[in-house]
Amino acid sequence: MDTLTAYRSHLLEMAKLGSAISLLGWDQHAHMPKKGVAFRSQVIGKLTKMMFELSVGDELGSYLSELESKPDLSEAEAGSVRRIGETYRRRRAVPPEFIEEQTVARSQAQSAWAKARADNDFSAFEPHLQKMVDFARRLADYYGYEDHPYDALLRDFEPGMTCAELKTIIGPLRDDLVPFLKRLTQDGTKPDASPFRGSFDLETQRRLARRALEVIDYDFEAGGLADVPHPFTTTIGQGDVRVTNRYSEELLGPGLFAALHEGGHALYNQGMQNEGDDLFTLGIAQGASNGIHESQSRMIENQLGRSRPFWKHFAPILAEYFPQFADADPETLYRAANVAEPSLIRVEADEVTYNLHIMLRFEIETGLMDGSIAVSDLPRLWNEAMERYLGIVPPDDAVGVMQDVHWSMGAFGYFPSYMLGNLYAAQMLTTLREQVPDLDEQIASGDLKPFLGWLRSNVHKVGGIHEPKELIERITGETLDASHFVRYVTTKYTDIYKL
Repeated sequence: MDTLTAYRSHLLEMAKLGSAISLLGWDQHAHMPKKGVAFRSQVIGKLTKMMFELSVGDELGSYLSELESKPDLSEAEAGSVRRIGETYRRRRAVPPEFIEEQTVARSQAQSAWAKARADNDFSAFEPHLQKMVDFARRLADYYGYEDHPYDALLRDFEPGMTCAELKTIIGPLRDDLVPFLKRLTQDGTKPDASPFRGSFDLETQRRLARRALEVIDYDFEAGGLADVPHPFTTTIGQGDVRVTNRYSEELLGPGLFAALHEGGHALYNQGMQNEGDDLFTLGIAQGASNGIHESQSRMIENQLGRSRPFWKHFAPILAEYFPQFADADPETLYRAANVAEPSLIRVEADEVTYNLHIMLRFEIETGLMDGSIAVSDLPRLWNEAMERYLGIVPPDDAVGVMQDVHWSMGAFGYFPSYMLGNLYAAQMLTTLREQVPDLDEQIASGDLKPFLGWLRSNVHKVGGIHEPKELIERITGETLDASHFVRYVTTKYTDIYKL
């Protein structure tokens, strides 16, 4: 067996284990009875250990060392060797005992966070958070970095991005968004959001969510829809990309827009069908980065799902499921879907304010990693940042510094991907509109094929072959430029708020 064949066979075994782990995890969140959690955790732990051993073993290392200098690999194979090789070296740099210690501490921290948040008691969470910060700093040292420890952590989520580069993006973006938000709240006419408030039967909402997924061409023969407390999308294997959702009886928006958001993630995964190479078994079907993946979900949720043309098409569909919308004006629904105002909770933030939530987290995370911010000061610093960015102060730490689960998981470096997703999406939309000038008319008529086909051709099919910087330049002809997002959001909301 030649090296390339052996390498692909090795990755296939890893893919099989990964598929089993994903299936067990999806079932645990969507269907499994509570009393099955303890043993299920042992099963997942066993498979995860087997997967880890395959991903750091000498056998894989020998394949990579030979293939990294092989000139005649396909584009997908070369992308796989690059990505798998980097992951291999990073994992090999971390001592096994560190992984074990961190895993135990993470489990304890997540439990402590859940209780502390429920009790609104940051002091109970503080020692656990301090441990997770210390582990993150140690992990950065193992990985290695040139300028800032945060750079080493970012690499897991956004390859090629650095702390310094993020600061050059955030500064001008903040300078544009903060005063624009003030203009909206002080001088604008806030849209009426009441159409999406009321009483909405949950089963009918489930059917509406399924219909919305069908509208965006999610393939139900290669996936499914289930209820969970916190929506997510997971790839079980080839031809099996599943979405989950949650609903509110009093609000229609959360269930509908979460379905579109997760559908965007799923379309990306379902569309990774590179000609001649199976990206899933090559280990590059997770996308170019978390930020690029987020661009696809935000593109479908916001640039499509909260657009005026979409509501011209979708308003009569909504009325099929909820007759109270039979006489609803699409323009009224469009405006109701686009209320922008400062809010405490990141996951509920609108297009104008969402990035501000990420900026303050980035500011705090980098300070925690370089030691300029102490864990004990976080509640105060969080509230000060919320007032500085959004003009509001949380009434307590439960809806303030403890609102996100990420830090209890040790996921430092993850948050910027959410912001980058918005920026990538806006830049892609600029190019898409240039190449499909009648895009709005097509969407309004219900023809989404040109929109989705463009995403398939330019983003989906290449999966993780390219790093995000290279991919965005290939798609748009330029490096990441936040001005596209600023222009998109200010133009849209200036119109909606009648400024």
